[in-house]
Amino acid sequence: MATIPEQLLPREVTGPIFDKAQERSVVMRLGGTIPVTLGETSIPTTTKRPEVGVIGEGEAKPVSDVGYGVKTFTPVKLATIVVVSEEFARANVGGTYDQISDDLAFALARGADLLSLHGRSPLTGALVEGKEYINQTSNRVVLGSTPPEEGGISADLVAGYELVVNDDTSDEFTGFAADSRVRPRLIGATDRNGRPLLQAATNLADRMDTVLGLPTAYSRAVSGRIGASPDTGVRAFGGDWSLVRWGFAQEMTIKVSTEATVMIDGQLVSLWQHNLVGLLVEATFGWAIGNVDAFAAYEMTGS
Repeated sequence: MATIPEQLLPREVTGPIFDKAQERSVVMRLGGTIPVTLGETSIPTTTKRPEVGVIGEGEAKPVSDVGYGVKTFTPVKLATIVVVSEEFARANVGGTYDQISDDLAFALARGADLLSLHGRSPLTGALVEGKEYINQTSNRVVLGSTPPEEGGISADLVAGYELVVNDDTSDEFTGFAADSRVRPRLIGATDRNGRPLLQAATNLADRMDTVLGLPTAYSRAVSGRIGASPDTGVRAFGGDWSLVRWGFAQEMTIKVSTEATVMIDGQLVSLWQHNLVGLLVEATFGWAIGNVDAFAAYEMTGS
């Protein structure tokens, strides 16, 4: 019986999956990219900015006290194996990859988000040692703590904005990353007279991609409830996303095999013996955060 040989899928197959992952990830959408190496990557950072002074004609020019540092990080490898029947793969190989591409993109996107937002692995829910993540911020706001007559959820969001811009190390607030469960609360937010706070009129079709004039992206990874990772109670992060940088040390690869042995439901299974096809997906992802306190975490009580 002929088998499908082990091979790397071409860029025309993996490329769209990679592109979809970037579209679905809140960190990839709001942050910026940097080149990442397989080893350590170093990024220069400014710890103290220079200042100019006013001087008279002929006076000595002042000297600014400046400070620079280096932030160093190492990437992590994200990987998973997807198994389908060989009969299904042979029926329409291209179609098979089309059908699983959304799932692969979703897994890659939420894995990258969970790491950079909460420092956790989706598979185990455990913290990845030595990694910096946005939920380490000391700026915390409880959503729902402000009564409607005083601004409601809109005032809560502004409270987080104020914590960030009043910090001496940051004066920018460029957007929000929110759990998808926050969107109905944003749409339904009203003042004491029942008038919408964040819309001209209540509109369930509004995706709320802009909140208080700032770009907003949604992902369940914002709460931390991904895979084995538990819900943290966080429902949104807001802050200076220009301080978040991410990148892939290598392009995503998908390796196909019909002869490997794979652990399925706690048992080793021969793909060849069971007419199965395994797709090994790998990507090496790195991220850096200039200052975690350039962000505010918005939490929900009792969540």
